[in-house]
Amino acid sequence: MRITLYTLALGLRSRFHKANKNIMKRLTVLYLIAIFLSFHTFAAEDSEKSLSQMRSYTACLNCDLSGVDLSRSFLHQSSLRGSQLVGADLRWSYFEEVNLRRANLKGADLRHTVLNKVDMRNANLSNADLDNAQFIDVDLAGSTMRNAYASNADLSNSIFDNTNLSETDFSDSKLSGVQMRSVYMNGAIFVGSDLSNAVLASAKMRDVDLSGANLKGAILRNADLTSADLTDADLSTADLSPNTKLDGAIFCRTLTPWGEDNTNC
Repeated sequence: MRITLYTLALGLRSRFHKANKNIMKRLTVLYLIAIFLSFHTFAAEDSEKSLSQMRSYTACLNCDLSGVDLSRSFLHQSSLRGSQLVGADLRWSYFEEVNLRRANLKGADLRHTVLNKVDMRNANLSNADLDNAQFIDVDLAGSTMRNAYASNADLSNSIFDNTNLSETDFSDSKLSGVQMRSVYMNGAIFVGSDLSNAVLASAKMRDVDLSGANLKGAILRNADLTSADLTDADLSTADLSPNTKLDGAIFCRTLTPWGEDNTNC
């Protein structure tokens, strides 16, 4: 059955290659659904096989998959580069070595999604929901994640260099070892987050809420923390160079390299 579905979808997609945009979108979605149905059937038949045996899928470059339901899907070494996934449902999915470079995931639902070694450079994740998502060695350099929700997510060791994270909520998330050089994150929320050993050199962090955050070993050279809330934050072993801006920052029960600072209590 799954072979028939897959073959049918391929045939339709080829026959109507020159059809109008709306028809092509429907055929593309049918093509992907056939693939996912095929894999889900396979998984149901042999659920004990490891994720490393996931099949590889054909590239779908610059596809319009806005609003599509791909929840609980498995993608391995696929490419959705430049595709439109605006408002797509990707909950509980597992993506491994997938190319999402320059993909538009604005408003997408990635709750509980696992992304392993995924290329998301220059992607758009604005207003996306990443609650409880897990990123493993994900490269988001140059991407946009404005006003996203990433509470309780595990984004450890991911690359965010030159990313726009303004007004994004990272409350209680794991961000240890992340690379956030020259990131723009004014107004972002990191309440209770783990930013230990994070590289935040030259980051724009004005009005950031870091209350209760762990910043042990974090590199904050030349970072701008103007008016940041550092209440109960731990910066005891953070690298704060003379050029780190702390004007108007709130210090209360804050552990710093110069001891506990209660200036604003």
